[in-house]
Parts: sequence; structure tokens; C-alpha cells
Amino acid sequence: MRFFLFGLIFSSWLFAYDFEICKKYYQVASKKIENSRVVLIEHGDKKFYIGFFSKAPKDVEILKADPFVGLYAFPFTSKDAQTYMIMPLDDKALSLNMADLTEKYAEKGIVIEPQKGFLTYARFSAQTILNSVISNICYQIYGIGMGDNLFIDSQYLLRFIEQEEPYYGDIGVRLYMPNKDHPHDVLKVEYVDPFFPNVPFLKDDEILSINNKEFKDYYDFEWYVANLEEHSTANVKIRRADKIETFSIKVSRRYGGFLLPDRFFERIGITLNDELMITAIDPKFQALQQGLLVGDRILWINNKKILNPNEKTQSKEVEKRLRFLLTEAVKLGRLDILISREGFQFSLNLIGGLNNAYIQSRYNPFGF
Repeated sequence: MRFFLFGLIFSSWLFAYDFEICKKYYQVASKKIENSRVVLIEHGDKKFYIGFFSKAPKDVEILKADPFVGLYAFPFTSKDAQTYMIMPLDDKALSLNMADLTEKYAEKGIVIEPQKGFLTYARFSAQTILNSVISNICYQIYGIGMGDNLFIDSQYLLRFIEQEEPYYGDIGVRLYMPNKDHPHDVLKVEYVDPFFPNVPFLKDDEILSINNKEFKDYYDFEWYVANLEEHSTANVKIRRADKIETFSIKVSRRYGGFLLPDRFFERIGITLNDELMITAIDPKFQALQQGLLVGDRILWINNKKILNPNEKTQSKEVEKRLRFLLTEAVKLGRLDILISREGFQFSLNLIGGLNNAYIQSRYNPFGF
């Protein structure tokens, strides 16, 4: 019993002592960028600093950027710097005592919940600091702090590190987020991207499986679709009203979403601001843009006003309203937009330019 108590006291002392040492370790395994710090990761034969930024840092060399989730990698500069090894947040790790650490901060705690989605972060039992590390041993980390009690866990860090460029698979739909009206295990379509090639889906279709894989919840679906190979075929089984159907669709990549605007026009190379004015056009999508120009402002879709000009509308509300009207257009088979250009207003019919036989088959030029 005496040896057990001594071991318990010694372990407790060591636990606290290690984290004080780990603050010093963080200081030499990180560097300052803008108002935060980034941490030096060693993965395979590569070393680089990584950190979270809501917008790309300025006046610094960036090796890799994923603006979808705000992760950035920076070149390794100091030969004397210590490095971190990323560890899996598995069942064993969930049982460990850990701490959230910076060069000045060490707060002990445990992982309450792993990360569920790209923006649904893991939770720690104590406060976390932006770009801190969640650690149990100085050189091992299980995630990077996001503030409050949140952190990006190792599964999502490794996805970023191991990709050559940011890639997220897409099948042309956005599902209802889980809430009291939409249980997490019922996967229903809220928005459909009309610019996605041959997208067959409609609002409120229920996703039953993809390639015979059933999903336990919204986040399982999100991760699976994000990792589908570009140009591969996804066989999607849905329930539409009381009918079960299966569609084959070519997987594409996301052009918006998560931390980026997701207004569907991104797929045809058009960037819109919150006033729905075109601020940039990617010329490689010119064939799909049907004469739209920088400076054009989209006023109406199918005779429905998008914005109230007398009200200041939040960016996310603009996004939702635009996606709602574009999803309606998919069902109607009609996509007429009213444009304002240099004081003149005129309509464009975008149906002819859509690579989508499903939508075109519903097209009624008389609008009924």
C-alpha cells in the first residue's frame, strides 16, 4: 500500500512537472506569425510549421494552404527547433490525462469528444488557446487549439498534411445540418447545386447509401463524400417520397463551403460579394458563364428578389437565400436571372448552359 501511494504521488508530481517542461518545449517548437504562433510538425521525412488562420497570413511564405478549413503550412527554418509528432486520437488516447499548452499556458484536462466534422471541432475539458497543442508528452500532440474548449484533432491535421492540395469531394448537394427538426441520422437534401454536372437530386431527397455504404450520421456522410476520389462514380441510393431510386453521378470537387463562401456560382468560376456583385471571374470556366461580367449584380432569380436593398444582410443569410432559390430552380427546370450592368437591367436564361439533362427535361419556357 505504501509503495502504491508513493507511486501515485510521484505520478501526480511527474504529470504536473512534465507540463511545465512542455511549455518550454512549445516555445522552441513554435514560432510567431502575425498575432499567433505555429507549431513545427515532423511527419515522415517532412518538417513544416502548421497553424490555423481564418484568413491567409500576409507577408510570409506559405507552403500549403487549405482555406476551406483555415489550415496553413509554413517552411521549416531553424535547425535547432524541436518538433512535434502527431498521434492518433484513438480510444487509448481518450483515456489519457492531457494539457492544452503554449509557451505561457498549461491547463490540464481530458478530451471530452473527438472532432465530428470539418468545422465541428473536438472538445477539451479545459480552455484552449488558438494554435496551442493538446499533449500528454512534450513531443506528442493530439490536436491544435481553436479557443474556447475546442481543438482540431489529429485525424483532420493529418488529412491536411498528407494532401498535395486541398480537395473535398462533392456530389452536388448540401444536407440539412443536424438539429431538433432534422435528426443527425436522417440525411436529407436541403440544397442542390444546379451548376453541378447532371445532378439528379431534389430538395428533401433522403440519402440512404453511397456505393452501398450506409451512414451513421451527418458527419459520417460529410467525411465520406469529402474523401471520394475526383471523377470516380458514386452510386447514390435515395428515397424520394415513397420511392427508392439509385443514381450514378461523377464525383467532382468542392469550390466553396466550410469557411469559404458556398453560393454555388463558385463552380462556374464566379465570385460574388455580399451584395451579389461579381467581383472575379475565372476564365477557364468561360463557357459556363454565359456572358456574365465582373461588375454585374444579380438581382432576381426566377422573378424572386434575392436581397432587400433596404436591409443589411449577413453573409451567411445571403448564402442561404441564394442557395434556396437555386435549389428551387433545379425543381422548376427554370433558371432566369435578372442582372444589373452599368445602369441597365436585363434577364439571362442560364438553363441552356447547364450540363444537366435532368434539369433541362423539366424546363418550361412559359414558366408553369
